[in-house]
Amino acid sequence: MEAPRETAARLLAALDMLVEQEGMYLRGGYYDLSVETRQRAEPIVQHLATLAADPALADEFRPRITAITERSAIHAEFLRGKLVDLATEIRGNDQARQRVAQVAPAYAPAAPRMGVAPRFLAAG
Repeated sequence: MEAPRETAARLLAALDMLVEQEGMYLRGGYYDLSVETRQRAEPIVQHLATLAADPALADEFRPRITAITERSAIHAEFLRGKLVDLATEIRGNDQARQRVAQVAPAYAPAAPRMGVAPRFLAAG
């Protein structure tokens, strides 16, 4: 069985790798993969939180955990900003759609009147 110190070191390495992947996905614009990577990190974080109950381990790995947490917080803030940008864009699209719906009837072809054929239709 793996010692708690070794487990914590292995989990921190895995978490560090996932946070690095998340950053690469964000820089590349792959926001869905970034969120997926963040979700994959959750069980690792939970296990590390359990191991952190040991004060000696918590103190030993605190600088590394702090560095990973700070990078992850930067990524989360970036994602929040992107969500705000997308919400603004969607709101703008909705407003444009409403304006088009309001003016569209003015540009729609008029329905032919009963009994009156348009001049450009050929007979026969």
